[in-house]
Amino acid sequence: MSYNTGRTYFWKVHGQKVHLLKLRKNSLLSPDANGRIDAEDTQLVYPDEAIPNGARVEYNTFVKPFVSTDPNTLATDTNETTWTNPSLTEVTSPEETSHINLNRMLSLACVCYVQAQNAVKEGNLQMKEYYMREFYKKLADNESNKRRISIAFASPVSSVR
Repeated sequence: MSYNTGRTYFWKVHGQKVHLLKLRKNSLLSPDANGRIDAEDTQLVYPDEAIPNGARVEYNTFVKPFVSTDPNTLATDTNETTWTNPSLTEVTSPEETSHINLNRMLSLACVCYVQAQNAVKEGNLQMKEYYMREFYKKLADNESNKRRISIAFASPVSSVR
């Protein structure tokens, strides 16, 4: 049975194939090609041929890139207010009224990216750099919004004998 799979198994993509690799740690004192001896030798190898329970692959698909209504609109469901819109219909040929099926921050990042590409076409490299900085800022803001970090401190001893 595998444990700590996030640190012992790795993957890489070659074309349409996904290669699964395992981190192998050797503690044998064997010399390498230069004659040096290392107490800990780590390398990526293919895992054993028989994986008893199989490999579970988790991924997200991007099914509907363009939709007819804004996915961030406020929808009400049975006296409950949620930010989900279950009535998204896919648009096969996007128009000016179509929406990107992303959250608000990533939609703004897409706008900055398109503005940067328009600045490149115009030959204005300063504006391109400005919009690309804004694009990366919005991507970073979106990633930081996903993290929920709480910090706890131990209370100091305050009693005196």
